[in-house]
Amino acid sequence: MNRWGKVLKALCQEADSRGLKLAILEADGELNWFGAGVDKLCSDENYSKSDAELYKIIKGSVSEGVNEGKVIAYVSPVNFQADIYEADRRRFATSNTSRPFGVTRDGFRVGFFESVEEAVDFFLGVAKRLREEGLSLHLHY
Repeated sequence: MNRWGKVLKALCQEADSRGLKLAILEADGELNWFGAGVDKLCSDENYSKSDAELYKIIKGSVSEGVNEGKVIAYVSPVNFQADIYEADRRRFATSNTSRPFGVTRDGFRVGFFESVEEAVDFFLGVAKRLREEGLSLHLHY
């Protein structure tokens, strides 16, 4: 299984175990958010795809406008890290002018969480699942 697949599988399992409805997110320059439900991407077929294939699937699935929330996390399957921050902050922008806060080959945003504490607790669970696979997810908040 590839890095993106391992991270997606851990996200899916943790969200399912907590009953959370999370989305993979992108935002334009005004921080209008668009998303795709994480649960729609959870499948053994997706977990086993190459990093490049899974990136394209995730990137192509983000379309629906979503309500703005309080807290999101930028997750990098490439570096096995998650950076948790307030959703109204402009972090990790790219040169893409239409959606500078979008899914990139390095990572994607997941949200929305009600608080930083909820997001940290969630990602501690994701990190534990990845640790069982011999991988170490680093959290920043």
